[in-house]
Amino acid sequence: MTKQITLQEIKKALAKDEFIFHYQPKVSMITGELIGGEALIRWKKSDGHIVQPSEFIPLAESSGFISEITKTMFHKLVIDMVIFEDVAGGLSISMNASTKDFKDRGFVDIVKKTIVSRQLNSNKIEVELTESSLLEESDIVDSNISSLAEMGIALTMDDFGTGFSSLDILSKYSFSSLKIDQGVVSRMEHSDKDRAIVESSIRMGHQLGIDVVAEGIESEKVYRMLQNFGCTIGQGYWISHPLSLSDFLSLAQEMKRWPSTPAGLIYMAQIDHIQWRKLLINSVFDIKASNDSFQLESKPPKCERSCMLGKWYYGAGKVFSGVPQFDDLEEPHSKLHDLGDELIDAAAKGATREELVSKMRELSRLSSLIIRLLQELENEIL
Repeated sequence: MTKQITLQEIKKALAKDEFIFHYQPKVSMITGELIGGEALIRWKKSDGHIVQPSEFIPLAESSGFISEITKTMFHKLVIDMVIFEDVAGGLSISMNASTKDFKDRGFVDIVKKTIVSRQLNSNKIEVELTESSLLEESDIVDSNISSLAEMGIALTMDDFGTGFSSLDILSKYSFSSLKIDQGVVSRMEHSDKDRAIVESSIRMGHQLGIDVVAEGIESEKVYRMLQNFGCTIGQGYWISHPLSLSDFLSLAQEMKRWPSTPAGLIYMAQIDHIQWRKLLINSVFDIKASNDSFQLESKPPKCERSCMLGKWYYGAGKVFSGVPQFDDLEEPHSKLHDLGDELIDAAAKGATREELVSKMRELSRLSSLIIRLLQELENEIL
C-alpha cells in the first residue's frame, strides 16, 4: 500500500527544491514541426524517485499551498525558457494555473516582475486555465486574467468539452487557444458522439480565430482524423511522453518532423466560403423584404481580405503560393466580393427580384469555381 503524502512533506519538497518540470511536446499538425510544450510539474526526490502529480497536487490544491508551488515554479519556468530561447528559439511553453492562483493578488505581480527581470518575451508564455478556475466570478480573478492578457501572455482554455459552462466562459475572456479534453479525444476513434464534439469544437475555434489543441493523442489514426478536421496543434503520448529539460532540448535540436498536412484547413476554407455566400444571400433577401439595409443584424464581410476565406488565403494559405490552384483563387474571390457589394447595393436601391436573381447566377458561377479550385488544391496536397 502506497504511503499517503502529507502537506508537510510537500512543503519540505518545495523548500529543498525537489520540484522540477517535464515538458510534453506540442506539434503543429499543419507543418509537422515542434512548436512548443506544456510544462508539467514533477516531484523528484533526492533518491531519484519521481512522484507523479496525481499523488500530491490534489492535496496542494485543497490546502491552498498550490499557490506557493506555482509562484516558485514560475521562476524556474522562466529560467528554462531563457535556455529554450538560446537553444531552440521560437518555442512557446504553457503552464497550468489553478483556481487558487487566480484568486491570489500577488500571482500576476510575480509573473510580471519575473518576466521583466529576465527580459523574456512574454508572448512565448501561455497560461492554461481550467473551467473550474473561472466558475467563481470575482473582481480578483477577472483582474488577474486581464493583466496577463495585457502583458501579452496567451491564455488557453484547458479541458474544453468537459464542463457545462465552457461556451459562456470562452465568450467572456480573450483566449488564444482552447484545448480539447483528452478524454473526448481518446474516445473519438470509437464514438460518433465524441467525434462530433471534437469536430464541432475545432470548427468553432476556427471561426473564433483561435488555435485548437488536441491533447491525449495516442495513435496515428486519431492524429490523422484530427488533421482532417482542421486541428492545428497536437499533444499526446503518440507524439511524445513528457520529457526532462535536456531530452526536450535534444528533441528540439533533432528537427524531428511528424506527419503534416494542411488539407483540413483547406476543407475549412470551403466551409467558410459557403457560409459567407449563404449570409450574403440571406442579407439580400432581408433587405428586399425590409427595404432598409441598415436593419440587418449581420452582414457578410465586404473586403476579400476580411472574410474567413480571405484571412486564410492572405495568411496561413500563403504556404501554397506557386501552386496553380491556389494562385488561381485570387481573381474569382476578388470578383465575388465585388459582386456581393453590387447585390447588397442593388437590393437596398429596390432592384426587382429578377434583377437580383440575375446577379445571383453570376455569384453562383464564381462560387462554384472557387469551391472547385479549393477541392483541386486539397486533392493536390493529399
